[in-house]
Amino acid sequence: MKPHLQFIFDIREFNKVLSYTNDALAQPLANKKIISYVEVLAKRKPKYKREVQFVEYAFYYIHKKILKNYEQYASISQTVSKGSYDCVTATALYSLFLTELEIPFAVVETNYHIYLLVYPETDKEVLLETTDPLAGFITNKQIIAERKLQYKQGNKEVPANQAVFNWDIETTLKGKELTGVLLYNQSVKQFNLGNNAEAKNLAKEALQHYDSNRISSYLNFLEGNQIASN
Repeated sequence: MKPHLQFIFDIREFNKVLSYTNDALAQPLANKKIISYVEVLAKRKPKYKREVQFVEYAFYYIHKKILKNYEQYASISQTVSKGSYDCVTATALYSLFLTELEIPFAVVETNYHIYLLVYPETDKEVLLETTDPLAGFITNKQIIAERKLQYKQGNKEVPANQAVFNWDIETTLKGKELTGVLLYNQSVKQFNLGNNAEAKNLAKEALQHYDSNRISSYLNFLEGNQIASN
């Protein structure tokens, strides 16, 4: 699994996701908040002799300033405006900051989780567990290896509120593909709420950004067709 070291999820990609919200004020307000925090961190970055120390500071700074409470299937708009987040929106938020601060990273997707690797495939690789505000910054190589294995093994477990599909995902995403995952998650949320038409529309949009077997299988499911295998 070769990480995409030039992962890009900048403010333009972020705004694509925001454009799917019905809140007309979401984009300008979110942009203003994000840009202000990026500027604060950019000013602090040169003060750190070791890059990893700055990433650690940025990780906890972002969590403290923006991420307040875990909520499954939160939207990126809810994450920025209210602090509600899940692993997907929190990962997208950190991807945005890391992109704007020019810090190399990779985003890894598994069946039911998504996480970040900063300085991937180097001696200073860091795993960011974005849902853990207290100990989500992980540098210990053994613990990183154990976490990766744990996430991979989690593919065999099916959460109570999930349909059973034949997926076994462990892949490194590109920026555009992360947009697809965000839209896919919102589609699942709408499906759970009984909004099937909206769920289909979001799933189709997600597939335009990320041509994955998971999303195509899910869209087939929504349309009553045969489920594709992994």
